[in-house]
Amino acid sequence: MSAFRVQVEASGARGAAMVVARAFQLPLEEARRLLAEPRVLPRDLDEAEAGRLVEALRRQGVKCAPVPVVGRASAVCGSHPSLSAELPCEECRALVCVLCQGAEGRALCAGCSARRVRRTRAKWLRVSVLLGVLVGLVLWGVSRQRSRDRRLTWERPLEVAVVLLSRGEVTPGVRGAWEKGVERLGDWVAREAGRYRVELGRPVRFVLAGPVSAGDFRFEPPEDTGWWARLRQAHRWSTALAAVDEAAGVSSRPWDARIYVVLEDAEEGGPRLVEGMAEAGGTMGLVRGVRGDTGLTLELTAVAHELFHCLGAADAYDAEGHARVPEGLVEPGREPLYPQPAAEVMVGEVPLGEARGRLPESLEEVAVGPATARALRWTW
Repeated sequence: MSAFRVQVEASGARGAAMVVARAFQLPLEEARRLLAEPRVLPRDLDEAEAGRLVEALRRQGVKCAPVPVVGRASAVCGSHPSLSAELPCEECRALVCVLCQGAEGRALCAGCSARRVRRTRAKWLRVSVLLGVLVGLVLWGVSRQRSRDRRLTWERPLEVAVVLLSRGEVTPGVRGAWEKGVERLGDWVAREAGRYRVELGRPVRFVLAGPVSAGDFRFEPPEDTGWWARLRQAHRWSTALAAVDEAAGVSSRPWDARIYVVLEDAEEGGPRLVEGMAEAGGTMGLVRGVRGDTGLTLELTAVAHELFHCLGAADAYDAEGHARVPEGLVEPGREPLYPQPAAEVMVGEVPLGEARGRLPESLEEVAVGPATARALRWTW
């Protein structure tokens, strides 16, 4: 028996859509889609059925005509069983009808369409989660930075923990020297701040904690200066120092900064090695000191140096460790320029001449120069 299809011109008439919807058992909106553009309607009909459909559509003003076809379509659409399946699904290659073709011309069966919707939703869910995390990190970073910046308003004394770590026994004499030393350091900061802003009083309160065992913690610079190496080092330090904080009793309260002093034995016959590092504008600094030292001038200077790094001050020495001019000088306008009366705290050396200097013998020979004072907002 011959098969026919109906060729139609585009029509937006509601009545025409209702005719197609009844004939093909389709929702009205999908019937409208079939009539939205000229096409051969995708359903095989016998001659009488085709004639009745043509007559009904013509009554609704639709130009149409029956078209004979060779053979009947053997496949029907899984999503629209009343229509012939003639297009391969873009993903699984199963045959689907023209109504399964999206606005972009891509044909998808119901299963693949649902999977694509799920993938799209999952993608947007992941994007939303990542954006949420990013926004959270930005807000956290802004809040953290504001909290750090508030330190430089000097509206209150800063609370700074000085945590002693040791790889051996620390004698009561050394512990006592550190107790007196942090008091001296607090007096020194007050003296230096007073030279620029008298109203600050005692701007920093140092609290000594420890000594506790240094354990596996190692004071060492990263193998390279890349950001990944620094990130790995920061993670190692954070893990190790979390245990140190717990043992030292400083983990339960917020601090404006924590300076960790690792006390190690001086190498026999070698130089007394005192050095440090800190995160610029951060809250943590590290100092390496000598375990048996009780004078502590170099160690206390290093503690102040790393604290000031945390507060935004920069190193003021050159590649050879000598003071840069003028930022590395306590009195850059002095005549004659050398010798300087004291070591700038961000240098740690009393300049005796150009590219010449000596270590300070006490905190009385350490001072804050104008460049560091500006960084600390003690002056403008």
